[in-house]
Amino acid sequence: MSILSYDKFWNSIVSMPMTKKMLQLSLKKCPACGRTVLETALDDYGGKNDRHCSKCSPFYSKIIAFWIEFLRRALGFKRAKVEKLLTDRYARNAVLNLVESFEHYGIKKPMSLVAPFLVVWDFTHKCNLRCKHCYSNSGTPDPDELTTEQALRVVDMLAEAHVTALAFSGGEPITRSDFFQVARYASDKGLYISLASNGTLLTKETAFKLKEAGVNYVDISIDGATAKTHDEFRGVPGAYEKAVAGLKNCIDADICACIATTVGKNNMSELPAIIDLAEQLQVERFTYFNFIPAGRGKDHADQDLSAQEREDVMRYLLNRMSAGCKTTILATAPQLSRVAAQCQGETGTGEVTMALAHMQTVKVTKKAVPLGEFIGGCGAGRLYCAISPQGDVRPCVFLPVNVGNLKERTFRDIWLNAPLFDAFRNRGNLKGSCSKCDYKYICGGCRARSAAYHEGDTLCGDPGCLNGAKIANGIC
Repeated sequence: MSILSYDKFWNSIVSMPMTKKMLQLSLKKCPACGRTVLETALDDYGGKNDRHCSKCSPFYSKIIAFWIEFLRRALGFKRAKVEKLLTDRYARNAVLNLVESFEHYGIKKPMSLVAPFLVVWDFTHKCNLRCKHCYSNSGTPDPDELTTEQALRVVDMLAEAHVTALAFSGGEPITRSDFFQVARYASDKGLYISLASNGTLLTKETAFKLKEAGVNYVDISIDGATAKTHDEFRGVPGAYEKAVAGLKNCIDADICACIATTVGKNNMSELPAIIDLAEQLQVERFTYFNFIPAGRGKDHADQDLSAQEREDVMRYLLNRMSAGCKTTILATAPQLSRVAAQCQGETGTGEVTMALAHMQTVKVTKKAVPLGEFIGGCGAGRLYCAISPQGDVRPCVFLPVNVGNLKERTFRDIWLNAPLFDAFRNRGNLKGSCSKCDYKYICGGCRARSAAYHEGDTLCGDPGCLNGAKIANGIC
């Protein structure tokens, strides 16, 4: 049994006054070099500390290094991989976030954070396409969208809250004239910057401008393996060819590129060919997006997959991963973790696939599988949130419920104190099939789909889950 299975024991340890004091101390900055005790310890552990400071005590660094090594061995991670991870500045920001979260919340299942790993910002509702399934009803910009000055202040708040990554979405973000200015500012503040785009405006020149602005990652929507399917979905002829060209231009500009596909009944059969395209283009990632009847998608709810179809797609994605797909496969459907657990079982040795919310899919040892109960499942209001063009904070881009506005309150205040977010951080609040499911901690269902199909109730069961359907029918 993994040490992570003893969450109550670890929470009692973290709750001890001495442990809390150590966690607080690890986040304290040295007056001489400006680094925290934890940052120094991470440098020491990875053998990268060439900035020796006479004021930094090696004693605390050694204690932290001991616990890093203890956890690494207990979870079966290779030291070289851990050292490489801890040299990445964005991963280090995430570690600092985790330590502060342990001090603030203790060890909870699922994990709650003092700042989200990811914020998706619908930067504008202006868009050059008319996609049938658009969750934000984008087309023309709203008159009350944030000004440039207000947008820069939002970036300040995210950086001050220690958010790790910021994704610009929309609408089409680059149609806003100040996009590059705000993206560069956010990158300079230490945020990992990504862009969700339809790809049609990403010329070679624009792709290099994105690179210069500090954009690390571009997510381009491809909703069919052919121009006929994609263009019909996107509402504008020629969109497919331009999107594929945009992908190539981003790759040429040395930006991590991803194909994002919203899968419905009309394009489900083309999924294998779309992933083939990702491999042919040497795209680093492919992300399966759940169809969620929000925005214009409400008018096309008949395109949503049945529970059995979604199950079949999840199994296909897992099989494609196991077959050695050159492109990393991710999914926004939280059921991927549950299907992976059921397919791979609880016994045996070797590596298994685990989805960390919808932000990463990794292969881990059996010892590390319980991590999924802390990090996995729907991350809305827990690991991730969204911001509207007007500065409204929401649990998810597909769940347009405003919990506070950044023109009136700080981001950290909203994140820590929104009642809806607090409800999402306790899986004991779930109702219906999700509340009775053995996999509620690694999955928990999609809260946006719950709201879409249960008259706005965000805590009901996810109707697109085969396991949930079996529970509702008394089969399991």
